[in-house]
Amino acid sequence: MDPPHAPAGPGTAVDETRLEELIIEAQTSLPFELPDLANRCASALGLGTALIYLVDLQQQLLIPLDETMEPLLVEGSLAGWAYRTVTPRVDDAADDVIIWMPLVDGAERLGVLAVRTASLDGVRMRRSRMLAYLFAMLITSKRAYSDWLAARARTATMRLPTEMLRAFLPSHTIGSSRCVSTAVLEPAYDVVGDAFDHSVVKDILHTMILDSMGHDLNSGLTTSVAMAAARNARRGGGDLADIVGSVDQALAQ
Repeated sequence: MDPPHAPAGPGTAVDETRLEELIIEAQTSLPFELPDLANRCASALGLGTALIYLVDLQQQLLIPLDETMEPLLVEGSLAGWAYRTVTPRVDDAADDVIIWMPLVDGAERLGVLAVRTASLDGVRMRRSRMLAYLFAMLITSKRAYSDWLAARARTATMRLPTEMLRAFLPSHTIGSSRCVSTAVLEPAYDVVGDAFDHSVVKDILHTMILDSMGHDLNSGLTTSVAMAAARNARRGGGDLADIVGSVDQALAQ
C-alpha cells in the first residue's frame, strides 16, 4: 500500500475548476452518461481513463457500463479480487497501469472501477480511490430510477413475479462500522415468495426472512404485503411484538 502522503509524480496536476464543473454536472447526468463522465473526471484528476463495472445479480460477473466491452469473471480475475476483498489491485497494461478500485457505497459492494494511468504513486492511488467513492455514490443515487442500470446487472430474463417482488427488496448489504447485514436470493431470476428485509433503527438492526407458500403472483403478493406491514409498524416506532401483530393483521385482511 502506498504511503498516504507519497510525493506526486509528473503529470498529476488537478484542474480544480473543471473537476467542480463535472461534479455539478454529475448531479443531473443520466445513468447512461456515467461512463463518459468517469473518463472526464479521471482526466481532470490527472489520471488517464476510468471504466465502471457493476456486479451482476448473482455476483459472478463484473459487467462494464460501456456496452462495447465484455464482462469479467469475479472468480479468477484481479478485478474480481478487488471486488471480493474490497481492496485495490494493480495490473500492468502495456505502457500503462490499471488500478482496480472497489466500488462500495457504505457496506454494499457495487462493482469495481478500472482506472488506467501512466504510472502509479501515492497521489494517483488516492485520487483513484476518491473517484471510486464519488461514482459509487452516483450509481447508488441513480439506480433508484434507472432501468438501464438494472438491466446492465442482469444476465437472464426475469419472471414477472420475481420482478414484482424484487421491487420491494432493500439493498443486498446494509451496515456501518458497528454492524453489517447482507443477503442474496437464489435462484436470482426465479424467486417468487422468498424475500428478506433489513434496516437499522438507531442502534437496533432489524432483519426479516419471508417465505410464502406457492410459486406465483399470489405468493409474491403475500410476501410483499407482509414486508410492507412490517416496515409500516417499524417506521411508526413499533417494537417486535407490534411488527409481528401488524404482519398477522395484514395477512388476515
